[in-house]
Amino acid sequence: MSRQDAAAERFRRAQEAALAEAGVAAESRFIEVRKPPMRVHLLEAGAGEPVLMVHGGNSVAASWAPLLPWLAPRMRLLMPDRPGCGLTGGFDYRGVNLRQHGAQFLRGVLDALGLERVALVGNSMGGFFSLAFALQYPQRVSKLVLLGEPAGADGNPRLFHRLVGTRGLNALLYATALRPPHDAEGARAGLAKGRIVAHPEHVPAGLLSCFAAAAQLPGATRSWRTMVEQVFVPAGTGLYAKRTAATHSLMPELGSLAVPTLLLWGDKDPLGTPDVGRMLADRMPHGRLEVVQDASHLVWLDQPAACGEAIVSFLAAQESTGRPTSLHP
Repeated sequence: MSRQDAAAERFRRAQEAALAEAGVAAESRFIEVRKPPMRVHLLEAGAGEPVLMVHGGNSVAASWAPLLPWLAPRMRLLMPDRPGCGLTGGFDYRGVNLRQHGAQFLRGVLDALGLERVALVGNSMGGFFSLAFALQYPQRVSKLVLLGEPAGADGNPRLFHRLVGTRGLNALLYATALRPPHDAEGARAGLAKGRIVAHPEHVPAGLLSCFAAAAQLPGATRSWRTMVEQVFVPAGTGLYAKRTAATHSLMPELGSLAVPTLLLWGDKDPLGTPDVGRMLADRMPHGRLEVVQDASHLVWLDQPAACGEAIVSFLAAQESTGRPTSLHP
C-alpha cells in the first residue's frame, strides 16, 4: 500500500470513529463536480429539507459531527470536504481568486447533487465561501448560518495569520513550530495553541484523531498554506501591512444580501470580536447576531447544544430578523 493510500485509509477509519462517537449514521461517498473539475468527498446524514454545511480552514466535513445529533433528525445534511481537505484531496490555491472559486465550488456541488436551492451553514473559510455564493446566487440559498468569524472578516488580522499567510515563512513554520499533529493529543494541543476552541479538553477524542489523520494526508499542509496566502493579501507593503482579502472585501456588498442570515459568534473568538460580527449583521438587511457565551472560533465544538438548537430554530422559522442576543450554555 502506498503512503497516500495508507494515509487515506487511516483517515477513513478515524472519520468513521468520529461519526460513531456522535451517534449519528452518515454515508460517505464521492460526487463529480464539473466546475472546478474534481472528485469531491461528501458526508450525508438525516432526511428532510437539504442543508449544505461547509467547513472551515484546513478542517474536514466530519468536524460537524458534534452538531449532527441536533440537526440530522430534522434535515438532510450534505457535508463536502472542501478542495485541499479530507478525501477531496490536495489543491494548490496559488493564483486562485478565492471568491470566484468558493462560489463556483458550491454551485458545482449543488449541481452535482441535483439541488436547486438549499440552506447554507458555514464556518470560517466555509463561511466566506457561503457568503460569496449567496451574494452571487441568492435564488439558490433559502437561509444562511455563519458560525464563527467568516475568514478575513476583520480587516486587522492577528500577527499569527499574517505570518502563516507569508509565502516561504509559512513553509518554515509548518515544518517546525506548527508541524501537523500525528495523534489526538497533538490535535488537542494545536486547538489550544491557536485558541480556536475555548475548551479543547471537551472536544471528543475520536474527532481529535480525525483532525490528526486529516493533517497527515498528502498535500493537506500545502493546500492550507497556499489558501491562507490568498486570504491575507497585503493592501500595502511588508509583513505588517493591513490585509483586506476574503470576507472584509465583501463588506460593501452586504447591504444587497437578500438571504436571511444568522451569525453565531463565540464571545472568545480570537479571529474577530463579536463587534465584528455585529458590524456584519448590521450591514445585512436580514442579518441577526447571536453571541454564544464561553465559546471560541469553532463555536459548536464548545457549545454544541446551544448552536444546534439555534440553527434548528432559525432554519424552521418563517422569518429570520431581530436584534442581537446572547446564548448561554
